Amino acid sequence: MTSIRLLVVLTMLALGLCAPALAQDEVSGDIELGAEGRGRYDGPRDSGDVRIGLQLRLDALTMLGPLDSTSGATGLNAQSIGRRLMVPFATPGVRLVDGKLFIGAGIGLHGWSTEDEDGNEASRSGFGLSPLAQFDVIRSDAAALSLGGALQFASLSETEVCPDGPPGCMDQNDGATGVGLSLGAGVRGLLLPGLAIGGDLGWGFISLSSDDDSSTFIHGIYAAILFEATVGV
Repeated sequence: MTSIRLLVVLTMLALGLCAPALAQDEVSGDIELGAEGRGRYDGPRDSGDVRIGLQLRLDALTMLGPLDSTSGATGLNAQSIGRRLMVPFATPGVRLVDGKLFIGAGIGLHGWSTEDEDGNEASRSGFGLSPLAQFDVIRSDAAALSLGGALQFASLSETEVCPDGPPGCMDQNDGATGVGLSLGAGVRGLLLPGLAIGGDLGWGFISLSSDDDSSTFIHGIYAAILFEATVGV
């Protein structure tokens, strides 16, 4: 009987000593499993590498008034429209290379319409497409300085002249197409995540060829006020 009691006591003692070790092994196993699980966890892809963006530009020289934006004078209307097509109004695109590179396709529209006191009317319009690229050469968390350029493709309609109002309108056979290039620098400051404001300054040219075999070379400094919005994909 005494031997049985001694055997029971030794068994209980052995179980008491083994239980903490087993519990510790179980906790250690859980920790290792958790660490291993975290190591294997495949989180969501970083959405900051590629961002879809939209840039809006306002022609600062037109807004400030040094240049007439509605000139309909003979020989000047093509220059008036072509000059403003160097500043695309809307540019959808993408930001790549950690947000430093912006590639987009700018779209520009401009035109003029005049009417004198005798009721004589004249009008003309133009469309521009400007593939562009800008790269940030200096960048901080709140601002960036970029360099870039754009190709310019322009199309101008024929001048429509109405000596006695709309019923007597005639086209002047001066429709034109042109190509050009612009180079410049820009700065922008971050207002909110994904929203920035800044400006561009540069020089560009467009060479126009008209249907009447005449040509016009437009060149000069351009300046623009820039608004940009981007979102990660």
